[in-house]
Amino acid sequence: MIKTDSLTKTYSSGTKALDNLTIHVKEGEVFGFLGPNGAGKSTAIKILTTLSIPTSGSAWVSGYNVLTDAGKVRHSIGYVAQETGVDYFLSGRENLVLQGRMYRMDKKDIYHRVEELLGLFDLKGSADELVSTYSGGMRRKLDIATALIHNPRVLFLDEPTLGLDPHSRSSLWNYIRMLNKDLKVTIFLTTHYLDEADKLSHRIGILHKGSIKIIDTPEALKDSIKGDSVNLSLNSGVKERAISILKGNTVVKDILCEDSHVRVYVNNGSEAIPGLMKLLNEHGIEISSLTISRPTLDDVYLKYSGVSFKEGESSEGSNPWWAQWAKKGWGKNWKGGEGEWKQEGSEGSEDGKGNDSENKDWGNNDWQKWQQGSDNQDNQEWKKWQKEDVAGAAEQPPGDSWEKQKGAWNTEKDKGEKGEGKNGDNKKEENNGDNNKEEAWKKWSNASDWEKWGKGGGKG
Repeated sequence: MIKTDSLTKTYSSGTKALDNLTIHVKEGEVFGFLGPNGAGKSTAIKILTTLSIPTSGSAWVSGYNVLTDAGKVRHSIGYVAQETGVDYFLSGRENLVLQGRMYRMDKKDIYHRVEELLGLFDLKGSADELVSTYSGGMRRKLDIATALIHNPRVLFLDEPTLGLDPHSRSSLWNYIRMLNKDLKVTIFLTTHYLDEADKLSHRIGILHKGSIKIIDTPEALKDSIKGDSVNLSLNSGVKERAISILKGNTVVKDILCEDSHVRVYVNNGSEAIPGLMKLLNEHGIEISSLTISRPTLDDVYLKYSGVSFKEGESSEGSNPWWAQWAKKGWGKNWKGGEGEWKQEGSEGSEDGKGNDSENKDWGNNDWQKWQQGSDNQDNQEWKKWQKEDVAGAAEQPPGDSWEKQKGAWNTEKDKGEKGEGKNGDNKKEENNGDNNKEEAWKKWSNASDWEKWGKGGGKG
């Protein structure tokens, strides 16, 4: 279903994001692409979804080449990016309909598919509410629903649960399993959450600095590290000596290092720990802390990449500009006829009810302060402009509108053309005067002047 051959991507800065990436994703499986932030996961998914071009190598999705058959690839896939692609100021239903129209689907097909997806993701009750009122989990479900509007064979999920609370993450996992098991959708999942890859993926590809280190099932990967993992925290000054001492012990099968921590792998941790502690104490090495666990994907990553997998170090999960903008009070419903903005929910809660204390209405607070004469430099410039520039924008009596003045000039012009002006016996002179007025009107009605004048309230 998805295949890459020596896929390489080097950016103009010289950074090699992908280095000879070769993978083969089978039809009907959930393939987990596991790596920390910056490992090259998003670069790979952008190439596979035709949003980026590789420097070298080849890739196929649903049997189509991503370079020569990009259009066919797009029609056969659904893509959910890290940052939500739904419109905050449309309803959930409107977002789905819009996506269907982008795929040029028949109107009847769109209607039936929208209803089907709303039911599938339990969104019918909020289908006609603005997305700005949705919780993070609801928006993510809508994201996935929009990607499925055209019944794709392959679904790309780029960090699908990034920034969600544990309950929302767990709920979304169930939907992903359902899509794969019940609807037979092949899923390519990128994540930097170890538990997510472990619980959702049929197979996992360990990605480090743009290259694949190993591909296997989660259980097989963990079984490749025999026994238990004993994690020792030591002072950095004694770490090398401790490693040398432990390597000579027959119960120790392997040792991996990470900063001030030493991971010792043994067959039976509970039996081996007393002997290991005694051995280190005899050599005057103090253990700050000790933990024991079954091998995890973190151990696997450490083994094959040489570094530990640290979660949550990147700011990747920060909200995009429009989400931040919405949080500042613009993600609201205008209640027609009521004459006020009503603050809706914030992103942090599942039920969509947010904390108003952190979502002050900029329009009702900062703008009013600015109007009322703060020391803001722009405000002072505005006042100065009102006093000086607006007064000279046109020779206009205070309180008269530009429409009224225009009418007066037009009346004078008509009289002049008929010879009915104040000096009707000298029509040529009148016409010259009217021409001057016409020129004055044109000059005064220039958008750069009268629009500014209108905004200033017509006050000189």
